[in-house]
Amino acid sequence: MDSNLRMTKYFRDSIAAKLPIDFKNSEYEIVSLEEVELGKISENNLQKIFKEKSGNKLEVIIVAKTIKRIFTVQEGVNNNNDTLSGIFFIPALLDENGELYPSENKSPWIPREYLYPIVDTTLAVGHLEAFDDFMTNHHNELKNSTDWKTYFNLCKEMYEAVTGSKITDQSVNGIELEDKIYLLKDNSIVSTRSILKLYDFLQEGDYLKSKLYLNFIKQEFSPIKPLIKNSIEESKKHIGQMNGIHKLSPSQRECLIHFNNMEDGDILAVNGPPGTGKTTLLQSLVANLYVERALKKEKPPLIVASSTNNQAVTNIIESFGKITKKWKHSNLENRWIEGVNSFAVYFPSTRKVNEAEKKGFQHTNQKGENFFERVESDENIQASKEKFLRECSHYFNTKINTLNECEDIIWQRLKEIKKYTDDILQLFHEFFEICNGEKSINAFIQAIEKEIAADREKLDYINHRKNEWQNEYRRIPFYYRWLKFIPTFKQKILNRLSIFISPEEDFLKESMDIDEIFDKYSSIAKEVRTNLREKEEVSKKVKALKSSIQSVIDNLINLKLINREDFKISSKSKIDDLNKLLDTCLRYTSFWLSVHYYECKWLKAKKLSAEQRGKNFKNVLELFYENLSMLTPCYVMTFYQLPKLFLAYDGVEQYLYNKIDLLIVDEAGQVTPEIAACSFSLAKRAVVVGDIYQIEPVWNINKSLDISLAIAAKVIQNKDEFEKLRTLGLNTSESSVMKVACKSCQYEKFGERGLFLSEHRRCYNDIIEYCNYLVYKGNLEPKRGYGRNDEKCPLRKLSIPHFGHYQVDSQKSSKRAGSRYNEKEAREIVNWIMKNFEQIKAAYKAEFPTLNPKNILGIITPFKMQVAEIKKILPEELKKVVDVGTVHTFQGAERNVIIMSTVYGKDDGCYFIDAKKSLLNVAVSRAKDSFLVFGEIGCLSNSEATPSGLLKKMLTSFK
Repeated sequence: MDSNLRMTKYFRDSIAAKLPIDFKNSEYEIVSLEEVELGKISENNLQKIFKEKSGNKLEVIIVAKTIKRIFTVQEGVNNNNDTLSGIFFIPALLDENGELYPSENKSPWIPREYLYPIVDTTLAVGHLEAFDDFMTNHHNELKNSTDWKTYFNLCKEMYEAVTGSKITDQSVNGIELEDKIYLLKDNSIVSTRSILKLYDFLQEGDYLKSKLYLNFIKQEFSPIKPLIKNSIEESKKHIGQMNGIHKLSPSQRECLIHFNNMEDGDILAVNGPPGTGKTTLLQSLVANLYVERALKKEKPPLIVASSTNNQAVTNIIESFGKITKKWKHSNLENRWIEGVNSFAVYFPSTRKVNEAEKKGFQHTNQKGENFFERVESDENIQASKEKFLRECSHYFNTKINTLNECEDIIWQRLKEIKKYTDDILQLFHEFFEICNGEKSINAFIQAIEKEIAADREKLDYINHRKNEWQNEYRRIPFYYRWLKFIPTFKQKILNRLSIFISPEEDFLKESMDIDEIFDKYSSIAKEVRTNLREKEEVSKKVKALKSSIQSVIDNLINLKLINREDFKISSKSKIDDLNKLLDTCLRYTSFWLSVHYYECKWLKAKKLSAEQRGKNFKNVLELFYENLSMLTPCYVMTFYQLPKLFLAYDGVEQYLYNKIDLLIVDEAGQVTPEIAACSFSLAKRAVVVGDIYQIEPVWNINKSLDISLAIAAKVIQNKDEFEKLRTLGLNTSESSVMKVACKSCQYEKFGERGLFLSEHRRCYNDIIEYCNYLVYKGNLEPKRGYGRNDEKCPLRKLSIPHFGHYQVDSQKSSKRAGSRYNEKEAREIVNWIMKNFEQIKAAYKAEFPTLNPKNILGIITPFKMQVAEIKKILPEELKKVVDVGTVHTFQGAERNVIIMSTVYGKDDGCYFIDAKKSLLNVAVSRAKDSFLVFGEIGCLSNSEATPSGLLKKMLTSFK
């Protein structure tokens, strides 16, 4: 077994290794073994479980075996386990009469962390090999069980075969067990089923089919290459832009340059701190690839943006549906077909369909239901054809009668823009090589003409001065000149000549005779004439370049692609200035033309037949995705959905490996490696965007089990080698896709692997400077300025600081259900909001009339109980416009004003706040205009080396 196959097995085993269901905080009932064995739950327990009559069977889980808690005087001790650690789970169905039935799609299990081989052998209740053997031999029996007695006997056999103990025994392998059996509703969803299936195929040898997957799982760092510098040639590769209002920032452009140089199998990691334009970058990548394919007359690219966080996924959907229009009097930025309103389509899980519908997202599934079904209806296609011909004729200001004519004229215009763009870039490149980007063309021509005039004057002066020297020499007595071979007369001549040397002629010496003086002037004249000719040639060339550039501009103006005021030659002196025009005009126009090109192709394309729809035959899926990509460049889905969407049937099941042209992973710092890795096999290239300083993912595997799984899969030989796996980011207990992507990326910035988006525009400098000091090592470039200098800031008149602290005296916080809360602090926050919110809202409405009130203010706290406490006190009318949540729930969001409730009292310290820098980094960077800390200042550390200590130093007190 090679290293790649071992890594595949390790990732698969990490997903399959279910930790115990955390039911200590869930509602459960205690039942007897007799009830379970008979398949009949008592009436008393039944009434508690069935709180509402539905007539349906309820999915439940029976925790048949649980490690016993041992109590000391004050606390429970549980031999390295959390309270209520189940070791044997039986999924089942329960009806309203108390009858138990076999589960329809789940099998009984013993959590992997309790099976050998594991590092902590004191927790082992059996061997993984015995569990696997039993499941292999009895899988069909379990799956086909129709009566409870048969099903339960198989479950009992499994437990006894794996543990070597009877189901009635009160201990296993020296571990004491509870005598209770717990019954609870099964709220779990086997979301990883499709991921596990893809891993199964990869383990059968399919892992060799994907360069990208192999790059992701390789157990070594990619060699570092030099960064690719911006140049005219690189600018020529940038041909599409989805945003016509703003140009790309330097670091966004750097990322795009490196994206344009990617090959199959490459992974580009982009570290994107909050507010640095990740969304704009992703839109640019999509737009550029879309235009590139259109110019080549190829099929549209299949682009997938994915994450595990639904918030991240829906953020992409919303951003691709809100493209700000640039032109008021053009129909170019409208869709020329009916039924499409975004450049992204959402593939939600079944549970998320209603939410997607409510939010107005374009959504579909592999069966082509909802959006795709509606847009490909005969009525919509006919209406779209009529609209397309009408809109195309309007844009090109000529009557167009057929879709073939439309396709040709759109593509020709697209090709023209590419040629004009290349021409402008090449012409300016030639100019930049002459002037080194120091002046604009007009300024350069004026300067060089001035130099030419000065050189001509210099030549005139040289000729004039030579004549003066000639006349002066003639005034010397002729016999001096005749007898100059005699030293005495020669000296007399030199004395006369030296008197005639002017102060400006410091290049002449008193020892020079008239021939030497003429030689010197001839030499100077020759040099000036040479320089003059060179400058005249340069001037001629630059004037020709200017004329050629102006000709291109005139053509673009005539085609109504740019306005005369958009492009003034006199102002273009650097490639960055040039790229601004190209981003916001020509590249933006090219993207929209490509959209219409593929709309036209879609109208002409072969459609799925009624018999084909809903089928996953390979040819059907390929046609479905090709047609869908013509309508929307980007598909958005979670990693739990992604594998099933690319599973085709062609006699046998097969995955469409390498089908995705570009896989974009967003919020990659929150995605665990094993969840996403297999999906990389379905793509050719990947751009991974995230921030390792944001809140980490929820890991399903603890470190001890992780080491055990890695050893069992032979990824490492012993636990001492685990550190290497951790360094590579390939472990599953504390890593992320972002970390793995950095390992695989061939570039580094600021001494760290991956590129870096550095220009921050969300927060005032007063706010983001905290994050810059805390985690970003000063590499962020705050661009918004200080709030105190912004005369338009609505908070100026209200005397609300941009980075402030409101003191709430408090000695100790309270605890409930394992979480902290502070009632006094909650009331102070609510009182302040009740007193100030209407004024704040009025101030923002005056400056930004269209601002949604819900985006003005949010309340963040580290503790769930404090969230509940604040919500309990907050008036109903404010609950509608003020969101309250933990820092985790606010990740990815932003508000003009953020209030943070610290909760801790003076005697508590602030361990949780200081435990990880990511918590305060996320909290602070949510605030655009003001970040206000409410709480006891004494709970914050006095050390500036801690997150809370740095916060304490930088806050301004207010009341």
